[in-house]
Amino acid sequence: MKHLLYFVVTLIVLNSCSATDSVIQQDAPSSTLPTWYSANSYQSDSTSIHYFMSFQSEDSLASAKHGFKVAQIEFLNSIDDIIEQVRTQQDDGTFWDSPKVIQALRSSTYLLMDSMIVNNEAIQKKMGSNFYEYYLHMSLPKDHIITELKKSTDSELGSVENFWVELDESF
Repeated sequence: MKHLLYFVVTLIVLNSCSATDSVIQQDAPSSTLPTWYSANSYQSDSTSIHYFMSFQSEDSLASAKHGFKVAQIEFLNSIDDIIEQVRTQQDDGTFWDSPKVIQALRSSTYLLMDSMIVNNEAIQKKMGSNFYEYYLHMSLPKDHIITELKKSTDSELGSVENFWVELDESF
């Protein structure tokens, strides 16, 4: 867990210095939520996992840059929590509690960051204040998550089919 924290802090620091991707700028007369935004941060449907987040800052650009990175990390942590829950429920404790298996799963989860799809994003100035609110909706297809995790953990977990079925059902 300590390595996870170092990884997260490093990502935030490195990306806060880089150029930002394009963000939709909306000058909203009020601070109403976008119609696509959900207050429930984690949602799942039959094909994908969705993550919603809002982040507030006095600077619209900083709000978007920082909010995006925080959302990616939070989304990965949500996925990692589900993977960990399924892993700990497996029967063969000796195999599933081995550092090699745990490390393979954790390392593979972080590779999903580049696969996240931004469905919607918006920046709105909060009425009557100097603050901007950044809203984001990201998703990952479930089959892509399973495929990528299988591919990157193949030598450790590629043939443990019941784990992958349980994981897919847990999303």
